[in-house]
Order: sequence, then structure tokens, then C-alpha cells
Amino acid sequence: MLLAMDIGNTNITLGCYADGALLFTSRVYSEKHRTADEYATMLMNIFHLHAVRGVDFRGAILSSVVPELTDLLFQAVKTVLGKAPLIVGEDVHDGFLCDILPVGDIGADLIVDTVAAKGRYPLPCLVADLGTATKIIAIDKDGKFLGCTIAPGVKISLDALAAGTALLPAISFTMPEHAIGTNTIECMRSGSVFGTAAMLDGMVDRITAEMGEENVSLVATGGLGGGIVPCCKKAFQYDRHLLLDGLKMIYEAHTARKQ
Repeated sequence: MLLAMDIGNTNITLGCYADGALLFTSRVYSEKHRTADEYATMLMNIFHLHAVRGVDFRGAILSSVVPELTDLLFQAVKTVLGKAPLIVGEDVHDGFLCDILPVGDIGADLIVDTVAAKGRYPLPCLVADLGTATKIIAIDKDGKFLGCTIAPGVKISLDALAAGTALLPAISFTMPEHAIGTNTIECMRSGSVFGTAAMLDGMVDRITAEMGEENVSLVATGGLGGGIVPCCKKAFQYDRHLLLDGLKMIYEAHTARKQ
């Protein structure tokens, strides 16, 4: 089995692959105050829940956008599995093509999403990753990463509204029923959800024009993607496990190259 783990600003998402198929996924909060031993205990509990053991894994691979957590999870995985995981970055990015150097300065999530999209969808392709931040990744017809856009995510925007105003409350992420809200909560939901969808639609037009392309695959991923994509006018295909699948692709390509 293979353990794939993505360390994000809000959540740590892990997936277990057995015989090439995703056996299970799990998601926990990213908490910088935890120790490596606490994360190791968390992993052991998750494995126990799904009736697997650390010794069952042939390897592991991590991607991280939280430097403070990278070494903690590295040590936790090494403790539980008895082997060191690969970490996506300057030395581990098999399948990733770009002219932007150094590769280590590019976010690991951007690298992994690009590799996965290149392996799964027609090119050229745009990938909208909707998590803590909303990112749109541009991939050309040769599978090369051109760059991306980064905007505040839906939850960050809602939290900022509540924190920065006197009368706007903290609200949950819920699909709005109407674009024109008739109370404060409806108005906030409309602006955040429909506003993000409209931003994606508009940015697709701008980016494809800049790329000089008309027929571009549109893919969405990330924890909030499933709630935003149905509100878009553009035909995004939602792929919840794109990043985990990309980690698996990079691991397999890297280990094959090292053999």
C-alpha cells in the first residue's frame, strides 16, 4: 500500500492506495502546536479505524504548504511506517514541466495538481483548486505549468467579513438559494459562493485569452470545489481526489526512475 498525504493550511488530507486504487481517505485539522508523536498517534488511530497497519505500506509521499508542519509529519510517518516518506519539492517532482526556476519555489500543491491534471485530462487545461486559497493553474498543450492565480478562499473571505465588520456574523459555508439576498446571512452566502463562481468564470476567459487557446479542459478540486462548481457557468469537472492521485503518480514515477 501507499500513503499519500497533503499538508494544507486548514486540513491535512491523507489517502491510502492499495493495488492502484484509493482504499480510503481521511482529513484532520492542521495544528502547528502538535508534536511529531501526537501526529504519529493520530496516524495509528486512523490506520486502526480502517484495519491497516504501518508495516503494510511500501512507501509514502507528502506535499506541504506549511513548512512548520512538514518535518513533524515527516517524522510521524517515518515512526509509524518504519520508512522515510518522499517530500514533493526540488528533488521530487517527477512529471512536472515548467520554465520557472527553481522548482522548489513553486508550491507543492501546484506541482501535484499539474502532474495529476496532465495525466488525467485533455490538454491544455486549467485547474481550479478551491481550499484555503482559491487557485487557478494554467497548463499548456504540452503539459507545461505556465503559472497560476491566487485569491482568498471562500472561508477566508467569510471569516474576514465577520472579523472586520461590526454587524456581519460568522456563518457556515452553505449553498445560497438566490443571488439577491433578503437578509444578512443570505447576502453573505450569495456574495461568497456566487461571487467565487463568477470570478472563476471570468478568470477562465482572461486566462484562456492570454494563453491563446479556445478549447481548454476545466477541472476543479479542493474541499470547497464541490459547492462552487455547480454555480459556475463554465463546465468545470469536479475531481475531489486530484491532488492525492497526483501524489501517487509522482511517487510511482520517482521510484521507477530510481530503480
